[in-house]
Amino acid sequence: MRRRPIYLILDTSAIRAFARASIDVGEIISEVNDESAAVGLPVLCLVEANRTAADQERLEILLRHEAATVLDVRASNWRELAAMSAGIDSLAAASAALATVDLRCFILTSEPQLYARSGLTERIIALPGPDQ
Repeated sequence: MRRRPIYLILDTSAIRAFARASIDVGEIISEVNDESAAVGLPVLCLVEANRTAADQERLEILLRHEAATVLDVRASNWRELAAMSAGIDSLAAASAALATVDLRCFILTSEPQLYARSGLTERIIALPGPDQ
């Protein structure tokens, strides 16, 4: 089976939005899937979203989606993650930003202000409305 290229990273807020049945997130995942590409789910973002997501079944749906790929934190990238986390106050968000840089893709978030000092502003796709 050929591995799909990753076009988009979902950060914690986007994963939470999916768990709340966000049409915006679902449509974007469908568009990526139509391109035979994937969305990346950084493991730290999944852990953080799991702590606060009310609908665990929706998280499982996301994990089983054919366009979803879970992204591990590579031990060899610890210095890059540490540097990224210096400009971003959330380790999970820093892992999403690092994946965005490594994979040269975009990041979906409802908290674009988290990434203001990351140098990724041109790679951010902001969801409408705040993450609640």
